[in-house]
Amino acid sequence: MSFNENLKEAMYCKNLTTLQLADLTEINSGTISNYLKTKGSMPPADKALKLAQALDVSVDFLVNGFDSKSPSSIQQKSPFTADVYRLAQDLSNLRKEELNAIKGIIKILKDRNT
Repeated sequence: MSFNENLKEAMYCKNLTTLQLADLTEINSGTISNYLKTKGSMPPADKALKLAQALDVSVDFLVNGFDSKSPSSIQQKSPFTADVYRLAQDLSNLRKEELNAIKGIIKILKDRNT
């Protein structure tokens, strides 16, 4: 995954908004928004370190993402895998009617398993 995706994942797992992360790191919220939007956009090392510290992840995680050989702290804390996170991103792009249909399917599957 790219830096912006890894940053989104870490923020999601810590339940932080861009403004909250900006307060924690003293990095302008607009700058953080640019990191989140622009694929391939990387902060300077000092800002990457501030982001990593505020999110309780390594700079390596922000740059490289999950490493299947040595799980990052975020993998250990989060019940979500990278695949589930990507699925959540896909779901966020659906219309309300489509989401309601998927929720109905999930409810049916859940009820069958109980």
